[in-house]
Amino acid sequence: MTNHTLALSCGAVSGAAAGRRRTVGLFRRLGKNASLLLIAAMFLGGTGLSLCFGIPVKRVMSGYSYDVLVILIVMELFNNLSAGTGIMQLLAIRIAQFSQGKKRLCLILFGAMMFLISSCLNNISALLMLLPIVFVLLKTIEVDRRYTCTFFAVILALSSTGGAASPVGDFPAIVILTSGITDFVGYLTHAFPLFALTSAVLLLVWGLYVREKRDDGAVRGLAISNLKSQYRNIEVRFDVLKWLAVVFLGMFLAWSFVPQETLPPEIIAVLGYAVALVVCSVKKVRVEQRMDLKSVLTIASFLFFAQVVSQTGLLERAADALQRGIHDPKLLVMAIMVITSLVAGVFSAGPAAAAMMPVIVELCAGPLSAQSHWIAVAYAAAICSGSSLFMWSATAGFVLSEKVNAAGLEDETGRRMLWGVGQYLKYGLVNYAIQLSIALTAMALVL
Repeated sequence: MTNHTLALSCGAVSGAAAGRRRTVGLFRRLGKNASLLLIAAMFLGGTGLSLCFGIPVKRVMSGYSYDVLVILIVMELFNNLSAGTGIMQLLAIRIAQFSQGKKRLCLILFGAMMFLISSCLNNISALLMLLPIVFVLLKTIEVDRRYTCTFFAVILALSSTGGAASPVGDFPAIVILTSGITDFVGYLTHAFPLFALTSAVLLLVWGLYVREKRDDGAVRGLAISNLKSQYRNIEVRFDVLKWLAVVFLGMFLAWSFVPQETLPPEIIAVLGYAVALVVCSVKKVRVEQRMDLKSVLTIASFLFFAQVVSQTGLLERAADALQRGIHDPKLLVMAIMVITSLVAGVFSAGPAAAAMMPVIVELCAGPLSAQSHWIAVAYAAAICSGSSLFMWSATAGFVLSEKVNAAGLEDETGRRMLWGVGQYLKYGLVNYAIQLSIALTAMALVL
């Protein structure tokens, strides 16, 4: 090979590498700005739609779901108080120690913990508390690409199922609770068993998919020792935690037994947060009450667009067409579940939850009014299934991807691992199929 030919070949290779770097950089920039672009699209699209249909924006805002925003903001601030006690970090370390660094057991235990935490706390807050400990553990036990992709695909899916298992776990569940088609206890008693079962199936499937290497345990022992050394100074404020638990229990009981007409859920949330602040002040606990305004604006844009769509009458006509075409109420519910799951998958869970709600409310006022609790859970299950389909479908998808890619994880060959839309795709399709199949089967049995 001549020097000229060699130079051309090297130039082609370097050019291809530069092209790949530009492409990766483009996707990273889009990922970082995806939420801002979505906020702008929702507000502009909603305003344009209202003008096209001659709907005054002031009238749109008169029916705006401020209660949903209040609950979300207050619960995130309450999460900050809980996180300030250090309990989440302690639980994560204990789980890592109990697993002894075994990959399959790590996946199952951290996945189960993600489900339980997400049922009470905001998904993104729960992820941000767990990820630093997870990264320390994964860097030490020498994971490969397959395990890394599987691990974070499970974490993302179970953050969604956990959020759907509780009426205050995530945005779609709060929208359902404030719609009036079900109450706190009705939703919780119907939803939690279904989503716990779904999560167990996901953990079983992906746990069997993990390949466990046989070793002498030295590497795993080193991983646990490294983790303990980095978090040896962690201090848990149990004196504060027990009072926060009492306050949250009081909020839980109030949501369960006090009628919404007497004391709305958002007022209960505000009162509970105020009491928790007093507790932290008396105990002299300093907590940084940071609020992610980007997530608040994102949800605010979802609610605005959904309110515009609901006032156009398009969803009511779509609901009437479905009811005329499908006379069996059970089949109608299942058809709406499939449609909702696809809408949630393509446009993300937030817009789907807000936009399709009027259809569900109308359905619950019809022949299935006696089954409104199950209709609410079916709707939540459809949104949850769709939120596992693509990386952008889940509320925490891009946040998790950004944190994983910035963690500097390396595979067995020493190459840096990236986890994003492409790496998640096949896992998302499987997660979607499993979740939707379980939900449809459950509705076929109970309705």
